[in-house]
Amino acid sequence: MTFSIPDDLAPELYPLAWLVGTWRGYGILTYGRTVPEQAVAQEMTFDHDGGPYLRQVTTIWTLDVTRSSDLDFDTPGLEGFARIAPARIWSTETAYWRPVGQEEPDGEGADADGPGAASADRPDGAGTDESSSGGARPRTAPRTRLELVSADPAGHVAVWEGWIRGPRAQIGTQAVGRTRTAVPLTQMNRMFGLVGGDLMWTQDMAAFGETEPKTYASGRLGRVQGPDAAGIAVPAGTATAEATVASAAAGAAAPSAPDAPAASAEADRKAQS
Repeated sequence: MTFSIPDDLAPELYPLAWLVGTWRGYGILTYGRTVPEQAVAQEMTFDHDGGPYLRQVTTIWTLDVTRSSDLDFDTPGLEGFARIAPARIWSTETAYWRPVGQEEPDGEGADADGPGAASADRPDGAGTDESSSGGARPRTAPRTRLELVSADPAGHVAVWEGWIRGPRAQIGTQAVGRTRTAVPLTQMNRMFGLVGGDLMWTQDMAAFGETEPKTYASGRLGRVQGPDAAGIAVPAGTATAEATVASAAAGAAAPSAPDAPAASAEADRKAQS
């Protein structure tokens, strides 16, 4: 699937350009006894208004079991999305990604336009340098530093830092704030990677009294083209399911969903490859 940089994209966002668009697919939610493992539908939209930042809107739905098929993480994102039926919104979040400079890898100080410049033909953004023996050696593209802010209707706001290099990005929270009634949440880490044309992502978090981050979410999403990028219609009047998690933390049952394979480890492995 071809992709071109939008004409009105700010130059500062070129390292993030591959994210721009609407992505849909499927994934897994799980968090110990609080959130039993379940399959979900997912959508991420990265857009811009010409400024030097991207806006990301993420929506996750639980599934209608009676109209959804079993999946595994080898299924392409869009194909998987077509085989499941969103039922109710589990969570939604808006985040802003802002690039704040670049870091040259140690020992690799070649000019951007000279030998070793990053190549768009390489999926990792790498080029080659001429070695002293006359041969070519791989060169890794600079990392672009990122700062983000995010908010969700469950009562959390967060400040993130991280980096993006080629088709890989990693971010982690530096501070998390919450309203008085929001679920306790102290840390989140996310990883994104472009694998076989699909956007793979994972999230770890420390919440519900846990002090160390544990796997919470993973997903595989395909890029949506043309009119299909319009929003998804779901049944009206369904309360955000994330609110049920607060009850689960107090001992109530979490939302039920169909059994699904434990795919978060596979997504993590592929996103790092």
